[in-house]
Amino acid sequence: MARTRKEQAEWRREQLLDAALTVFAAKGVDGASVKDLAAAAGATPGLLYRYFDSKEALVQALLAERGFLPRLRELLTADHGTRPARQVLTELLAAFDRLLTENADLVAVFFGTTQARAALAELMAEGQRLVGDFLTVRIAAGELRPHDVATAAKTLLATVAVNRRTGTPVDVARLVQLLFPEEG
Repeated sequence: MARTRKEQAEWRREQLLDAALTVFAAKGVDGASVKDLAAAAGATPGLLYRYFDSKEALVQALLAERGFLPRLRELLTADHGTRPARQVLTELLAAFDRLLTENADLVAVFFGTTQARAALAELMAEGQRLVGDFLTVRIAAGELRPHDVATAAKTLLATVAVNRRTGTPVDVARLVQLLFPEEG
């Protein structure tokens, strides 16, 4: 079955991302060369540069496209105001924990390189902003007690990430409970 040029290009780009993730997980971003990346994808360095301007651009694409941000956007835009905040946040943090568990190679890239730190910081800031915006709306609706949403967003995401990284289970429902008024 013949593919269009666009389909072939998309397929090749995904193949390059898959190979990069494998190589980065094995050698680290700092230890992987463009030749290593291209060889793992069965391509030439020139072809890799056709899709990505640099190794750093490839890292950034991996983190942006294969990380949690697309799922976070989906969960928060689909559920903004239609389901209880407790349910959305619990589901969101459980999904984040699952993503970290199921994508150990990506987590290794996140935590294992100096080159990924700037891209990771940018992505984390966006994720924290999205969660903070959600919390702000839910505070205004009276569903959550007033609090510093920036700190809460950082705390929620960081607690799950650090616990996953250290292999310590986190009870996301209890974590989310910290944001709600005492029920009595």
